[in-house]
Amino acid sequence: MKKKLIYLAIALICASGGLHACYYDTVASIDGLPTNVSLKNDVQPIFDRDCNMSGCHDSKPTHAPGLTPEKAYEDLTSGGYINTTDPANSVLYLAINGGGMPAGRPPLSDRDKKLILGWITDGAKNN
Repeated sequence: MKKKLIYLAIALICASGGLHACYYDTVASIDGLPTNVSLKNDVQPIFDRDCNMSGCHDSKPTHAPGLTPEKAYEDLTSGGYINTTDPANSVLYLAINGGGMPAGRPPLSDRDKKLILGWITDGAKNN
């Protein structure tokens, strides 16, 4: 009887460890787009890496919108670049998905495009 209790305790510990291992930071929705996308943590790093360099979408942008951390949200939402009712037809998404952006650089990865589309789909929050 004592051995059975020990085996049962071991099985419960293993099972609870297995359940804990099922945690994910990014949750994918049914259509494959990430959810809970953050402008600050997920989208802005893409802009910083590929878009807001000198002569492009920097603090004094040669081409609108400005995509620096200080300007991105305001410029995108007030400038008509975001369409939360039809995210795939947002000017921002169309520009990065076959529209030639980022200019003079390699296209964004599918993951980066999905993050941006996911952010727009989630309501393009300033988060």
